[in-house]
Amino acid sequence: MATEKSTKKAPKGDEIGYEAALAELEEILEDIEGTDVDVDVLAERVKRAAELVKVCRDRIAAAKLHVEQVVADVEDE
Repeated sequence: MATEKSTKKAPKGDEIGYEAALAELEEILEDIEGTDVDVDVLAERVKRAAELVKVCRDRIAAAKLHVEQVVADVEDE
């Protein structure tokens, strides 16, 4: 039966950075690809993965907006 690798509680939402969220997503993927996945653990891991995907998408959208603003400022000069 699979066990969670970390006993510490992961930060929620905006408390976690993009790189940390991506690393945790990769860890979750490894966990759920295993052959001995506990259904209860799987449900929680998938829920956490969904939260992390949202964090990553939000961070990418914010970075894109910031880059667009910087480019617009440079073009205005």
